[in-house]
Amino acid sequence: MRLPRARALAPAAAAYAAARQPAPRLRWDAAPWCVVDLELSGLDPRRHEIISFGAIPIEGGRVQLAGAVSGLARPTQPLSESSIRIHGIRAADLVDAPPLREAIGPLLEAMAGRVLVAHVARIEQAFLSRALRSEGLRLRGTIADTSALGPLWLCERDGRMPRDLSLHALAKALGLPARAQHDALGDALTAAQVFIAAASHLDALGPETIRSIGRAARRLQDRRAYLPARG
Repeated sequence: MRLPRARALAPAAAAYAAARQPAPRLRWDAAPWCVVDLELSGLDPRRHEIISFGAIPIEGGRVQLAGAVSGLARPTQPLSESSIRIHGIRAADLVDAPPLREAIGPLLEAMAGRVLVAHVARIEQAFLSRALRSEGLRLRGTIADTSALGPLWLCERDGRMPRDLSLHALAKALGLPARAQHDALGDALTAAQVFIAAASHLDALGPETIRSIGRAARRLQDRRAYLPARG
């Protein structure tokens, strides 16, 4: 089934749809990236919603803080106590926030023409895909996953398979500072630092491209077959 075109009254959506994606063979440090973190009302994209986002561009292998964007989105359903305990965002904090359809404009602009990066990317992918579908768009390109890329470097460095690590534990393992947890912009910055560190170290072993970075999960899985797990 064909998706409808982006609405004429949504310029950010139209710009996202029209932006050209970088070539997969482009070196990682020459590619434009956008690190995205979402805070959610739950983990099921069919029932739960994006309530906060943070996005930080990377150019030339460097974080571009001047281009960072963040925002809140008012959900259509009440927040559960369990989700509030995780991210600390209360219903009162979202009363004056716009609905996601309006709030998402700056995020779409930040993402346009860039390769996305996220930690445990399947979650961001599921929620972003659903949000973009409501605007008549498809999520474009692959999403680099720091939850695979970071452990891939640790695997190369230590010669053994690391255990599963949270974003902040991964940052610590890489010797990096970690910002406030479950704050979308803070987590996006932590993920950006993890991404740059891991990609830089891996690139020192052999040239990394958009395509090879996007295959980090597969590369990590290949190493599981013959490397011992960390005790």
